[in-house]
Amino acid sequence: MFEWELFGIVLTGFYALQVLIFKTPFQVPDFINQNTRDTRLDQIRGFAMIGIVMIHIHSYFYFFHPKEPNVTNWTLLLSNLSRFSVPVFIFGSSLYLKIKPGYWKTKFTSLVLPYTFASAVGYLIKYKEWAFLDFALKLITGQVFAPYYFVPLLFQFYILFFILPSFLKEGKWLTITVVLFLFLNFLSNINVFNGLLPTWYGPISILNYLGFFGLGLLLKQGSFSPKHLPSNRFQILSVSIVLCISVLIVGSLSFNGIEIKNHHLFYPIAMVIIFHSVLSNNENLLLVKLVSFIGKNSLFIFLIHPFVIHTMHSWDPYSFGGPILGYLVTLFLNLSIPSVIALMIKTLRQRFSNQ
Repeated sequence: MFEWELFGIVLTGFYALQVLIFKTPFQVPDFINQNTRDTRLDQIRGFAMIGIVMIHIHSYFYFFHPKEPNVTNWTLLLSNLSRFSVPVFIFGSSLYLKIKPGYWKTKFTSLVLPYTFASAVGYLIKYKEWAFLDFALKLITGQVFAPYYFVPLLFQFYILFFILPSFLKEGKWLTITVVLFLFLNFLSNINVFNGLLPTWYGPISILNYLGFFGLGLLLKQGSFSPKHLPSNRFQILSVSIVLCISVLIVGSLSFNGIEIKNHHLFYPIAMVIIFHSVLSNNENLLLVKLVSFIGKNSLFIFLIHPFVIHTMHSWDPYSFGGPILGYLVTLFLNLSIPSVIALMIKTLRQRFSNQ
């Protein structure tokens, strides 16, 4: 959807113009330039995980009610508004990558092993019979459950970071690298590479998210020195206009049955900036604690949630009290069950580590 990227460029230009004219306060997110851990990144990951669940809930509703657009258009709207989620995880992962002893050991123990175990169990549940070659193919390409494509995708970025020459990860060369990454990401979004890559590679193509990975590296370097401009009355108005236009356009697309891609450039970037601006860093607030917990345990929730949504396909979502209540119950179950299991795993880990 080239038009959607053009729309993002226009909105970005409009926002940049009003920043220059009205000197609107603007701060580049600085998650890692803190003396203490910035909980806003955990919260953003938490909202991203909630967004991923909402994307899958739309598919669940559409599976049972494809001919009820009065319901599925609304679930599609919530799904489209959540399309910042996967880029946020790619962006967040690059913020803390560092080449050090045990780099690959950490990646295998914290990502590959849990993913392989979950995939093996999921394969037996979903396909009933064990076929090693088929399982290996689905494991490598992230096809045991549809959401699992994210793990092979993320692992490619770990490889890229490891083999990327050091001089390309600092100074002016990093800026050039990020510009190149953004350009390749843009070309991928407008389907330039479609005929050049195998069909099976499309969902896990690193080209779809290169820009977000590069921006994380750039932010990690501390290239930006944000300055706090004096607040003025145009800030809320201008941001509100941009957000309203965005929601209206996304709503228009959704109610025409159009599903937005996960990796459009401008919307995820804008959401990171907005979340960073409005979220509280006060760890004592209940909402902050809950969303941060989801963010910190997002990998386990991500791996377990497909089991829940797969099992729920045995029941019509309306059976949980109609479309609205059914949506809320589905959302609650797909977050609470994996969260409880994640908490149990975390508790067991702590007990074994203390022995």
